[in-house]
Amino acid sequence: MKKILKNKPKKRTGRGKARKTFKFKSKVSVWNAGNFERTDDSSQWRFARVPENISAQIKEMQKGRLRRGWGAVYARARVGKSEWVTSVFPDRHSATYILPLKKQIRYQENLYDGIDLKVAMEIWF
Repeated sequence: MKKILKNKPKKRTGRGKARKTFKFKSKVSVWNAGNFERTDDSSQWRFARVPENISAQIKEMQKGRLRRGWGAVYARARVGKSEWVTSVFPDRHSATYILPLKKQIRYQENLYDGIDLKVAMEIWF
């Protein structure tokens, strides 16, 4: 008689769901994948950089928990009157996280490259 093996669920480390809200100021930055000049950057990604002190808090909260792909952390962001669910990602070139800015949000809130913006962001694991 064959035994049916069941996959054991992954053991979560850390205690319960962690949630925290942050407010910060940042600038709209263009993601330059590769180091070459583009004449048309309209299709490139735009991000807001999460300040170093907040990024350090997120990294501390993430310790001992399962990591998602690329170290991403779930986030709900609000800029002006617009709110969306996304993830923040660790930037490999600095000690910060980056928040992707959806094209729809950039148009609704009139955000363009280099402009200052205020962000309210809730993260959870």
